[in-house]
Order: sequence, then C-alpha cells, then structure tokens
Amino acid sequence: MVEQFKQCGYKTEAVELTPEALVAANFGTVWTDPEIKAEDGFNERRPRRASFANLQGVGGTSLAKFSGKFEPRPSGTDGTAPDWFQFVGAAGATISTDTATFGAESLSSSVLGSTVTIKTRDGAWEKVSAGTRIGKLRFFAEKGATWACEIEGTGRFSKSAQAAFVASAHPSAGLGHPFLGMGATIDAASYSFSSVEIAIENTVTPAPDGTHSTGYGQNVITGQKLMYRASILDTGAVDWQGKFRNNEVGDLLAVSVPMSAGAAGNVLTWTGTICLVEQPEIEYLDSLGYISLVGEFTTASASAALSLVQS
Repeated sequence: MVEQFKQCGYKTEAVELTPEALVAANFGTVWTDPEIKAEDGFNERRPRRASFANLQGVGGTSLAKFSGKFEPRPSGTDGTAPDWFQFVGAAGATISTDTATFGAESLSSSVLGSTVTIKTRDGAWEKVSAGTRIGKLRFFAEKGATWACEIEGTGRFSKSAQAAFVASAHPSAGLGHPFLGMGATIDAASYSFSSVEIAIENTVTPAPDGTHSTGYGQNVITGQKLMYRASILDTGAVDWQGKFRNNEVGDLLAVSVPMSAGAAGNVLTWTGTICLVEQPEIEYLDSLGYISLVGEFTTASASAALSLVQS
C-alpha cells in the first residue's frame, strides 16, 4: 500500500512567535500522521434589511492546531538530551541537560515552558505552527509494544508552497524498545503490567492580539495535570482499594517507569509520586483480572512532581 509522504520537523524558538528556519537534522524524529490544521474563525453578517439573504461573511481569527504521534527514542549519547525534549520543554517542563522536571512548587514564572516552531511538508504545502505550546503529551506502551507519544499543540498558523522535501537521515536503527520487562515499579515493588501511560495534560490559552492578522499572539499554559495510568495483573497480593486516596489518609505511591534500557545515554526513566484520584477498578481480559489505576502526580516542599531523566 502506498500512502502520502509527509515530513515533520521542529525547533525551539529563540524569539517567541518568530518561526525558526529548519535544517535536515530537525526532521529526524519518527512520526505517524503529523498534521497542522488551521482553525479559522468566521464572522457572519446578518443585518436587518429588506432581504433574507446574508451579506458576505469575513474571516476571523486563525490558530494552528498540531497533532501527531512519534517514537520517544533516547539520544544514545550520555549528557545529551533527545531531540524531542524540545516538546517536553514546550509542555511546561524545566530542562537541565538531559533531565526534565514538571510541577516544581518553587517555580515562580507566570509563563510555563518554551515555544517551538513546527513544520510539516506534504509535497504541496509547507504548513507552519509558530509559538507552539503543547496541550497534550501522552507517553504510553502496552505489553510487548514500543513506546509512543501522542502530542497536541497550539500555535500561530501560516503556510507556503513547498519547494522540496528535506533530505533527512533515515531512522533505520533504534526504533524504540519493548515495554514488557522494563521494570516499572510502584512503591519500589514490581508487578505484571499490561499497560502504562504518563500524560501531561495542559490547558493552552491563546492570548488575543488585534495587531496581528491572525488575531492571536502568545499561547499560554494556564492549567496543568500530570497523570499516571496503569493496568496491573491482579494477583490479590495488594489491596489497591485500601491505597485509594479519597481523603487525606490515603497512601502516596512512588512510581518509576523506564521507557528504554541499555548503555549510558540509552536509558529513559520517569519518576514521581502519585495519589490515586479514581477508585481502582478490576477489568477482565481473556478471563484474567487487571486492576486499573489512575493517579495524579503530586509534589511536596520545593521538589518536582514528575521527572524524566536520560542516563
């Protein structure tokens, strides 16, 4: 089967809302169906006059909505963050070398995260989302499958005729790692996981700017939830109901979730502390019972609620 060829590249902006020029190295991430859509407003004109016909409408505000799915591979070089950490920064994380932290209580800035320029090429058009901040980063894997990350972002839209595709390097090696056996833990104990998900869920609010033709200026993160979801084979060894935090007495559970393994520069690990915010439920799959856990990462003192480290 032949499908449409499409490329996607991105780069952190030196000046917010000023699109970056991209080179071949910016197009190396493995993507599934990346897309930039214009979300246009429309001003209807229905004056009261001696006719049922409308006057011609006029265009309104215009946003860029980006979506896609990529493979979150390690960089392979110790002390060098993976290229896609740029999206993690645009989702409100603080980046230090190859460590990303979310939810630090000491953070005083009113503007969370950096911004990225994202460009897609489909053979006819180059579409651009400038000043992009990320509304959703959903990292997930099921038993035996490679890790993936679903992403959604909001920026300022523009497009132009495409001159040519970018001759980026072919991603022929290191296409992700199986989740099964990666050693995820809860409260320092290992369980049989069927699936694990870590999601950064942001509210991105476009600020109005009547001086620009799109009607919008900066895109601001105005709310953030850091979620953990897991499906665990129920052996009866743990009373997950007893750990349910429906009041101030419930347990706080330390979580470790490796996404990859290997030599230095190839190990990606999430760590954080969750409280269970939904009643754990048992689900049945092929006659086996699985406990479904949904938790929100929390913080104490000035520590981070959630960290992603490449080591």
